[in-house]
Amino acid sequence: MRNAAFVMGDVWRRGRGARLAWLCVGLGLAIANPAIADDIGTESSAPEEMTVLVILDGGIRYEGTTRNGRMHGEGKLTFPDGRVYEGQLVNGQIEGEGTYTYPDGRSYVGEFRDGMRNGYGILQFPSGEIYEGNWRKDKKSGNGIVIWPDGEKYVGAFRNGKMHGKGVYTYSNGRVREGLWKDGEPQQDASPLTPR
Repeated sequence: MRNAAFVMGDVWRRGRGARLAWLCVGLGLAIANPAIADDIGTESSAPEEMTVLVILDGGIRYEGTTRNGRMHGEGKLTFPDGRVYEGQLVNGQIEGEGTYTYPDGRSYVGEFRDGMRNGYGILQFPSGEIYEGNWRKDKKSGNGIVIWPDGEKYVGAFRNGKMHGKGVYTYSNGRVREGLWKDGEPQQDASPLTPR
């Protein structure tokens, strides 16, 4: 098997509690040793589910459940650069609801699809900035709210990660601008700043 890694640990097969001391895994957590596969046994139609602790290619650590040799169900991925994902996985891919933390202190709690932020979620920065709203392919897209540490706030539409469409921007001095935004900038038809 290409790029397989040997990992020592305990693997528990749900239902029968069969214990293995060694597990050979590679990309996608496929079992590479036929003798181990025979040890586990097969059931005619039920998918094989196991809880594992393995080191994948590139030093990525996975703790969680697998189904038919792939990460599936609830799990935790720890990357060598310090990123950590905890949540749902489907057929080897980050998919569903989870929490992603980054080495720089950012954290995202929300929905994922195809390994990217997609759906509803909240991204928090160490500075105190928060974005809460919709995501599409890892970018702010749809309706959302950004609150900055100085008290400024934008409520409205986003596209490709920028304020785009109808929105209301409240400045730290209390003034408000309402109207259309394009690529992060207010357009001429936006209302003038209201007095504070």
